[in-house]
Amino acid sequence: MNALSDPQLLRAYAERRSEAAFAELVRRHIDLVHSAAVRMVNDVHLAEDVTQGVFVALAKDANKLTNHLVLAGWLHRTARNIAAQTIRTEVRRRNREQEAAAMHEFPEIDAAWEEIAPHLDAAIAELNESDRDAVLLRYFE
Repeated sequence: MNALSDPQLLRAYAERRSEAAFAELVRRHIDLVHSAAVRMVNDVHLAEDVTQGVFVALAKDANKLTNHLVLAGWLHRTARNIAAQTIRTEVRRRNREQEAAAMHEFPEIDAAWEEIAPHLDAAIAELNESDRDAVLLRYFE
């Protein structure tokens, strides 16, 4: 398998699902993909996820890539796309965690909320339609 080119290995994987061919592609390119991912996400654990995602995408898209003479460009671009998505997901997760932590910083507000919450929907229901819509859009949407 070492003597085969990347397109030949891709073809072997795409046509026969050759695990040996795919393993050789991973062996050849994992350092390139992982080092790029580390640079892009600045976190070794997230970079491992990105690297895994790149090779999952390679397995999925192998049929479409059999004519690529230089696989490294596709792998790098895919790593960049997955890294960007991973960063966006991580930022959203951290923001949600911060919001959740901030909600628990004020126990007196929690106590007041527990007292008000059962009456809130009933009070909103008593509003006329335009006022109800305005309150819901402003505070709940």
